Amino acid sequence: MHGRIEHRFFCAVRTVALVTACLCVLSAAAPAETRWVDQVQWEPFRCRADFPLVDCQALLKELRLLQNDIATQLQLEPGDDEEAIELFLFRDQQTYRRYLHENFPGVPMRRALFIKHRGPGMVFAYRSAAMATDLRHEATHALLHGRFHRLPFWLDEGLAEYFETPRDQRRTGSPHLRFVRHRCRADQVPRLDRLEAIRHIQQMNADAYRDSWAWVHFMLHGPPAANRALLQYLADLRSRGPIEPLDRRLHRSVPHLERRFVQHFTTSFD
Repeated sequence: MHGRIEHRFFCAVRTVALVTACLCVLSAAAPAETRWVDQVQWEPFRCRADFPLVDCQALLKELRLLQNDIATQLQLEPGDDEEAIELFLFRDQQTYRRYLHENFPGVPMRRALFIKHRGPGMVFAYRSAAMATDLRHEATHALLHGRFHRLPFWLDEGLAEYFETPRDQRRTGSPHLRFVRHRCRADQVPRLDRLEAIRHIQQMNADAYRDSWAWVHFMLHGPPAANRALLQYLADLRSRGPIEPLDRRLHRSVPHLERRFVQHFTTSFD
């Protein structure tokens, strides 16, 4: 899978319009040293910034809560396989772009990046109005890839889309919710089997990100049987053998799956 390909980096990148991800062939060099003004460590995060972090303390603590939230909702037990995550924060876009250009030539220039090679996952971002959302999204990728040897593109992005919103708004505060509810009122249910068929990140368009978020939301907040199917699927992903597709599991576990999906988004928020 992409997290284990030699001489490649896994990059989860965010743009203003949508989140995308890519596999980029890059050099294997580690980031060069720079003059970091401030550093702080809250396991598993080690943060370096070229500006004082005094105004970012609440956000960094929120990332520590994010780790607990992901572990709780996905029932991930603490273990020795948890990896450190390096955060690199920059005072402005220009400094951020220059650093990436010097250390990771060829990486796509987006507002925030998650890069994983052979060592700890690395998250890069610069100060902006969207930095909190960017960091929650990319830190979710980093936390997931520290625990899973393989994770389908659609599920990786669906979970990151879900956890990027503030923790008290995850159920009702996503910008995806209004459109998904509108489609469900017209009995339009996204095809999970099509999402599972995605084999290249370039196949993930804006619709795929939204649909991935919708299925994650349904499995986290919908019927208990759907939640159990997700949790068992995630547990199986940590194994090395072949696993049954999630679409097939959900159809077996949740009778009238599409109808329950529609009901979830049309009646659960009234």
